[in-house]
Amino acid sequence: MPREMTSSGENEERIARTESLFRGVNERIATSARRFGGDDASFVCECDDPQCTDRVRVTLAEYEEVRADGASFLVAPGHENREVEEVRSGGPSFSLVEKVRPLVRRTAKQLNPRAQQA
Repeated sequence: MPREMTSSGENEERIARTESLFRGVNERIATSARRFGGDDASFVCECDDPQCTDRVRVTLAEYEEVRADGASFLVAPGHENREVEEVRSGGPSFSLVEKVRPLVRRTAKQLNPRAQQA
């Protein structure tokens, strides 16, 4: 069965929603790591592939750097989607990417759980 074509806007919104879902999982991992006194944790890759199961090990300080902006995400190296994001920093085991396409950026910021808590 052929895949139904989606508009660019629908695809961009799907990307932001997928990555935001992974971000929500990582927020719970970070909370647990802090509760148990950890300095680092193994987080899920926040790329736009809903089937991705890669893990990204970073310190909690590095994780907080990613969370400082609601349009930033933590992805495994090579999982960057250069059509909608730019690599801002990283290390051997992760890339910090920031959404640059307006719809993706706006949707990611709207779905940011930390903005909803403020």
